[in-house]
Amino acid sequence: MNDVMDSGFVECDVLILGAGLGGLAAARALGARALVLERESRPGGLVRSEEHNDYIFDHTLHILYFPDKATEARVMAIDGHHLAACPPEAWVETHAGIARFPIQLHLGSLEATTAAECIRGIEAEEQAPVQAAPANFEDMLLRTFGKPFCELFFHPYNRKMWKRPLDTLAPSGFQWNIARPEMAAIKRGFENPDAEYRAYNADGWYPQPPAGAPLRGIELLAHALARGVDVRLGHDVTAIDTSRRTVTVKHAGRTQTYLYRTACISTLPLPQVAALCTGLPAAMKEACRKLAWNRVVTVALFVKGPRPVGTGHWRYYTDETIVFNRLIWPHLFDPLSAPEDGWVLLAEITERAEDAPTPEAAIVARVLDDATRVGALPAGNTVVETRLLTLNPGYVVFRPGEESLIRDVLACLREQDILPLGRYGRWEYSSMAQVMRDGFAQGDALVNAGAPDATRETAG
Repeated sequence: MNDVMDSGFVECDVLILGAGLGGLAAARALGARALVLERESRPGGLVRSEEHNDYIFDHTLHILYFPDKATEARVMAIDGHHLAACPPEAWVETHAGIARFPIQLHLGSLEATTAAECIRGIEAEEQAPVQAAPANFEDMLLRTFGKPFCELFFHPYNRKMWKRPLDTLAPSGFQWNIARPEMAAIKRGFENPDAEYRAYNADGWYPQPPAGAPLRGIELLAHALARGVDVRLGHDVTAIDTSRRTVTVKHAGRTQTYLYRTACISTLPLPQVAALCTGLPAAMKEACRKLAWNRVVTVALFVKGPRPVGTGHWRYYTDETIVFNRLIWPHLFDPLSAPEDGWVLLAEITERAEDAPTPEAAIVARVLDDATRVGALPAGNTVVETRLLTLNPGYVVFRPGEESLIRDVLACLREQDILPLGRYGRWEYSSMAQVMRDGFAQGDALVNAGAPDATRETAG
């Protein structure tokens, strides 16, 4: 029960900061015991969709795939998400040709000499004597895939993605979707690039509501989770006092204070929580202030003309002179996401959060030029309008030496009944379904009066 106390505080059992998928999943598990505070005007966090003149698009690429059957069953039992099977098709463009993603399982599509060199490089690393642990992300990629393959794809693409020298990044934290398959599978894809292979996201799901539905896009999933949950929108957290067990917020120009009895689940970015929380030592606060991340800039092109075919749902581009990391075709996720005579093209770009944003006019002009250069805007199509969206933070950046800091900060927060949750709350690289799994598990743990945090600490 959520009550207004005589002191003017709003009291609840479990207070949840942030109405993203993790916070909403925890709230559903907790039921009436939970109250959720969200800064924005609608729930969803990163999982947001926009509509403009009958064109619907997400803030960035989102497709749902489940790490386990239990999470799948729990999400599928929720009404209103309209999730439909959407097996994704993705491609990688390199200087040696175009291959199906994951590229390591489809090397036979590339120029023969380059593909053979990649195979030899992987074999050499597989047979190399055991060495000390990789020193950095660049070293980890080299030891996993070998120099030829790294020069072809992994190094240029990750330089575009992370916008930092790869030898300044940590060797761990990224691996949930970077893995070297068995050599037999790699060779099978070299000999027959069309050989069937099930990637980690092969069983994809995406909302496909009926025609005329008031909401489309991935945000439908967040709205389904939020149904029946006590979510207070427009609440911006300004202070967290762990000794008094209170959270202070700004709402509609007024200051309000919420008191939690059992725990506070926080999905806010870890550096933000560290700065707001009274219970952390000053040295921890300062160290968290220096954590790094990238923002994601998405340029949406509203196109009038025949819809392209054969593109795949998205494409990765390794050419470092091309501004975007990947292009996304939303009409392949949901055919009703645009007028019949049009479609949307999304260009995803990452920027370092510590750098000044690129001016909108400049980045849109680059996207238009580069999309034309790669053939993504074929003749007969006209871009009628553009829109730029920014997610900040977008991707957590992992640097050597920070793993122990993050572990210590998370432990310190948990000791004070501040329970971090989600990609930014735990400062990890996790998927939508992983975040929901952890939210359900965190809520279940509190319901069952188990340990304050019974979920994993790293992405699975």
